[in-house]
Amino acid sequence: MANYGPDSNGSQFFITTVDENQLQKKLDGKHVVFGKVVEGMDVVRKIEAQGQETSVPKTKVVIVNSGQLN
Repeated sequence: MANYGPDSNGSQFFITTVDENQLQKKLDGKHVVFGKVVEGMDVVRKIEAQGQETSVPKTKVVIVNSGQLN
């Protein structure tokens, strides 16, 4: 949950592309790993290619259809 004050709860997630061991060192006690990309890394790489200088993609990236794997 992302919380910016009273009545502001929302959800926020990050897709990281660093090695898992490096990621564990960078977590700050406020963020946790809760999932793993099991297919579609080509899509993750396309998102990553949108740029990372400001941590904001050059173009808007929208997830329009998602689901749960069984």
